[in-house]
Amino acid sequence: MLSVIQTTIEGMLKEAGVVGSFELSTPPKSAMGDLAFPCFAIAKEQAKNPAEVAKMLAAQLQNSTSALVEKVQAFGPYVNFFLNGAEVAKLVIQAIADQGAQYGGSQMGKGKKIMVEFAHPNTHKAFHIGHLRNIITGESMVRIFENAGFVVTRVNYQGDVGMHIAKCLWGITQLFSEYKTVQSEDLAERVAFLGRAYATGGQAYEANETAQKEIGAINEQIYRGDDSIKELYTTTRQWSLEYFDHIYKRVDSRFDRLYFESEVFERGRVIVREFLAKGVFKESEGAVIFPGSEYELHDRVFLNKLGLPTYEAKELALAEKQFSEFAPDAIYHVVAKEQSEYFKVSFKALEFTLPESKGREHHLVYGWVRLKEGKMSSRTGQVILGEWLLDETEQKIAEIMAENGVSGRSETIQRVALAAVKYAMLHTSVANDIAFDVKAAANLTGDSGPYLLYMCTRIKSILAKAQVNTDNVGVPVELAPAEKALALALGNFPEVAAFAAESTNPSLIAHYLLELAHRFSEFYEACPVLSVEPELQSFRVALVRAVLQVAEKGLYLLGIKTVEEM
Repeated sequence: MLSVIQTTIEGMLKEAGVVGSFELSTPPKSAMGDLAFPCFAIAKEQAKNPAEVAKMLAAQLQNSTSALVEKVQAFGPYVNFFLNGAEVAKLVIQAIADQGAQYGGSQMGKGKKIMVEFAHPNTHKAFHIGHLRNIITGESMVRIFENAGFVVTRVNYQGDVGMHIAKCLWGITQLFSEYKTVQSEDLAERVAFLGRAYATGGQAYEANETAQKEIGAINEQIYRGDDSIKELYTTTRQWSLEYFDHIYKRVDSRFDRLYFESEVFERGRVIVREFLAKGVFKESEGAVIFPGSEYELHDRVFLNKLGLPTYEAKELALAEKQFSEFAPDAIYHVVAKEQSEYFKVSFKALEFTLPESKGREHHLVYGWVRLKEGKMSSRTGQVILGEWLLDETEQKIAEIMAENGVSGRSETIQRVALAAVKYAMLHTSVANDIAFDVKAAANLTGDSGPYLLYMCTRIKSILAKAQVNTDNVGVPVELAPAEKALALALGNFPEVAAFAAESTNPSLIAHYLLELAHRFSEFYEACPVLSVEPELQSFRVALVRAVLQVAEKGLYLLGIKTVEEM
């Protein structure tokens, strides 16, 4: 709806002779109007004082006010526009009613296909809170892209070959009696055992030269598909995959295609050998590298001295598969920031081995998640597990709900806890690091997911008590300031959602929802809904219903489901 308002104001400015771009901003105080147009560029062009230009332009625009724009006034170097609250409310309420669940969507991506590659847990290793942030970010971006009209394919690339597997399998050989016992235990126990085995192997690899050689030999056996290791590898790999499926369901995510390193490593080796002969790659000290230094990047190994493909080589084959199977216009790899240089080199190499990928491969960088202990390390076993964080948050939510006298059902507690974790992961820009605080995330009154859910439950309670017909809503001639502010906030949603897709930034949705909650809270305090005359009640109920619809849509884009009570 902001676009309708902006188009109206742009038309007024064009009639007044203004040319060029029309960037509008929000004044710092509501008493200064609703939208502001800066006059610096015009003043520079005319060699005049910006404040004087604003004053003259405002006087000229006074004659072109409309039903939507009721007043124009200069404030320093800005021309500020005062909107008619009733007209804004009519536009917004009607648009939300007409478009329903489609309100806030766009056709930005019409006819375009996007692949989002996210989650990326490696088998035989722990699913830690970094993976949790990854899957939460990827899931939200999928929904945001879909809301913008893109056709989205969800994929997950998982490491099921490599040294981390070898370390775990070596660790199992050292804990073999425990391995035999744990096979009859439940999935959680089996996965916990894999974590201990991996930590055992990881520590030994760093400290013991003999163990290092033995682990290297196991790694070669894995790549060869050696029968001596096959049963142990296959069994424990399946444990990991079953556990990952459990987590995906718990966080309400899914995938259209699971890719594995085991299905691309051999093709990756072939591609590197093929393009080594063509001069794209070079031999260096027994390994094969891509000479990134020739392109203002850095050199990286694609085949090691044993001839085994590195992650980089596998990336070449993965891209080939992805473009062959889905022909995406763009691929977004949701991967932590420490892999930025890796992707720069890999994408450059892909320009030679797969020219169609040029300009279509993107690294969606996300920051680390930290607790007080600092950065995690699965090598030493000091990792913060993703499920531990979910369990801790659920426990905190259960305590809060009990204190509030609500006997929360397990499903409600799980939803509220997941909302707490997802919002805490998404309310800051994707690339920023996070120091996760369970207490702050679970807060019902602050900048949190539960606070947004509580707003929705309050609205549902109001709507359940309302006894008015909202089919043909009459809008009051003059709106209270809180009503107008709420209507304007609702009107901003489509533009915010579109920009979140354009900038690959879910935090814009989170910030918008928090602002909407604040506007609703101010409205709720200043404007009674159920205790006013029927005509006014009908309007306010319609406005409140619109808030719920937009809030639920925004929460959906963050991957959050609402609840009925809290």
